[in-house]
Amino acid sequence: MKKNKLLQGGAIAAGIFTAVTVWQNVNVKITRYHIYSQNLPTNFNDYRIVLLSDIHSKNFGIGQKALLSRVKKTHPNLILIAGDWVDAKHGQFSNCTEQAKLLSKIAPVWAIYGNHELRKIRKTGQDNMHRALCDAGVHFLHTSGTRIERENSYINLIGIEDDTKPHTKKKKRTQNITNMLSRVMHGTLPDEFTILMAHHPEFIDIYSNEPIDLVVSGHAHGGQVRIPFVGGLIAPNQGLFPRYTSGKHIKNNTQMIISRGLGGFKPIRIFNQPEVVVISLHKDKKKLVKK
Repeated sequence: MKKNKLLQGGAIAAGIFTAVTVWQNVNVKITRYHIYSQNLPTNFNDYRIVLLSDIHSKNFGIGQKALLSRVKKTHPNLILIAGDWVDAKHGQFSNCTEQAKLLSKIAPVWAIYGNHELRKIRKTGQDNMHRALCDAGVHFLHTSGTRIERENSYINLIGIEDDTKPHTKKKKRTQNITNMLSRVMHGTLPDEFTILMAHHPEFIDIYSNEPIDLVVSGHAHGGQVRIPFVGGLIAPNQGLFPRYTSGKHIKNNTQMIISRGLGGFKPIRIFNQPEVVVISLHKDKKKLVKK
């Protein structure tokens, strides 16, 4: 009898855990951050940016409602997509184009490619994604930069895309990132507010060597499994118990926000809800604290 009760209790606990895990994988939360900088033009004070990353061709229901409703709720001035919008193996590309059309009606959308888009291009030898997403209203930064203007003021928005093959040695990869960043930052002044879109957060030491105020990133999927009071369990290019999986990080005068991403069941997330990140910019003399 006692054994049967233990089995029943275990089955109930397993059922509850499964239900909670499924709910966490499909329910998108909103996470908010505030960025303070003396370099921010006054006209950009309280400017709101929505950061999306690692969507992996996921479908958010009819009219992409589970995603779009949350983005609309935040009233963004700008939407940034930090790579892996498209999945190299799974999901329908039509989900991405539908999302692009709907998101671009809310605010201007700028994006970069992540490792999945670049992998798909290497595999097929052609890029069928760029034109379709541009036609849907998306602007791309393929290791390039632009200015976002507002009331006769501007901020810099730059993006880099690391197309290095996955098994390239770390030293070579680091050099490639350094070269790309140096090229795209050419002509940017230190007192101009500059945002970098970079899919890989683990290169923060390189990013912070340039006069970059804010880095937006993804790739780590929040560590996939998040252990309470510890953090993420594993992340690509960082291994076990990675440092850069989520949240706000500061190095030198550079602040970095990492999205946990939006992709769902492949592989499954545990204690790691998909998120829409909202970043509010503020002009302030607040001193940065190294973390």
